[in-house]
Amino acid sequence: MKASVNSYFEDLGRSTDLSRLARRGGVASVASVYGNGVLQIAGAIVLARLLTPEDFGLVAIVMVLTRFAPLLIDFGLGDALVQKTRITHSQVTTLFWLSSAIGVAIAVGLAVCGPVIAWVYQEPRLGPIASAFAITFLFTGLSSQHMALLRRSMQFVAIARIQLLSALAGFAAAVLIATSGHGYWALVLRPVVSAVCVAGGTWLACSWRPDFPVFDAEAKPMLRFGMHVLGFSLISSVTWTADRIALSAFYAPSVVGLYQNALNMYGNAMLWPIAQLHNVGSAALSKLSSNADALREKYEATLSALAFFVMPTAAILSVTGEDVAVILLGQRWRQSGLLLGIMALGGIVAFIELSQGWLHVSSGRADRWKNWGIVTFITRVVAVFAGLPFGAEGVAIALVVAGWLVAFPSVSYAGSPVGIGAGLALRAVGGPLLGATIACAAGWWLRATLFSDFTSLLRILLLILVCTAIYLFIVMGLLRIMEPIRVARKLLQDFGAHVPRR
Repeated sequence: MKASVNSYFEDLGRSTDLSRLARRGGVASVASVYGNGVLQIAGAIVLARLLTPEDFGLVAIVMVLTRFAPLLIDFGLGDALVQKTRITHSQVTTLFWLSSAIGVAIAVGLAVCGPVIAWVYQEPRLGPIASAFAITFLFTGLSSQHMALLRRSMQFVAIARIQLLSALAGFAAAVLIATSGHGYWALVLRPVVSAVCVAGGTWLACSWRPDFPVFDAEAKPMLRFGMHVLGFSLISSVTWTADRIALSAFYAPSVVGLYQNALNMYGNAMLWPIAQLHNVGSAALSKLSSNADALREKYEATLSALAFFVMPTAAILSVTGEDVAVILLGQRWRQSGLLLGIMALGGIVAFIELSQGWLHVSSGRADRWKNWGIVTFITRVVAVFAGLPFGAEGVAIALVVAGWLVAFPSVSYAGSPVGIGAGLALRAVGGPLLGATIACAAGWWLRATLFSDFTSLLRILLLILVCTAIYLFIVMGLLRIMEPIRVARKLLQDFGAHVPRR
């Protein structure tokens, strides 16, 4: 059901229903991303057999170079709108026209720069690819503030529905184009179709409509907050694309394609669902910004519940990654599977660093978020250049080490204004971290010794069973950590209460 316009402009405050809304929103967001991930993997299975690593590499180069564009379009205003206690129609109108104007400017700029990109890489196919990608940013600008209003009103189920259906449309278009023999254009038009569908979906789901362009002076504080978020986002964008930028500069497109496909599998299985929780975590904790004790309590409980489920999933993905890639994509993608296994080692702690954004936004300290982005940037760039001489595997290993080094310090810095430190984070995740690390080490040893001669499918099944058993024995049997199970049961009850009964 579409919410009334007034619901988007209600003052933030501590709601008695906040915990339930946050839990449902979190599950809906993660379910959406995993549903999207299933579509992405299904597409990868088809496209990997119809296209070549070079096709994936060509598109990956343009995607990396344009990754910053959606961040510029949002301008940090989505988080600013969610975090601010009170907003007005004129303020949102100002933000809408600003986002739309930036989207148009980036779309035109990218289309104009297409030939330059082709010249720099000495690859004429990159120019048309860049021009086609420009369309996505036009529609992103039109939907940015509507999506933020849906986040503010905690309508994460509606957001999940929009994202999943848009991904489905992109998937269908990509498979159709690939089977028609148009090669890499399947990968190019997939995000274009999805962006158009997201824009249409958000306008249908959100009943707010902008007025003619105005500039509301009261929007200035939101713009300042947004600029700090943008500063972090831009730094983070460069940080998280430095690996592929460096690889594309020194290695063939096929190497970039293998690395990108590994990153896509890792992202769909682990990273992107966790990153999606930023929308829920920042919105929920922002409603507790006036109560530091409640904010700390909710943050610790959420981190603990995530650790219980995320850490063993990352460990299992790490030990089974190579076999999974071979089964899904084929033998020529075996190197992507090896890279997937390495990347998943970082997934054991990646969500800890990603959770820092909840604290920065909810405490209103986006300036500190930007500052930490500089630390992360330096750490990851050093790691990329340290691993670059050793190829894609060297880069992946170096980035995993960097991720483990910054995970807990990132929470300590982000939580300082509200009394949250690394000790709280370690207390929340310590048990699952121990269990997942031991299970992962055991899995890698078994894979290289006792299970080495088994078929890929049998090895996957045995490793899942063994790693799960070791993890549960340590975490639930020895350490008696049961609260995440109760949280999961509560989630099922919440969703069950909303399932229509005949």
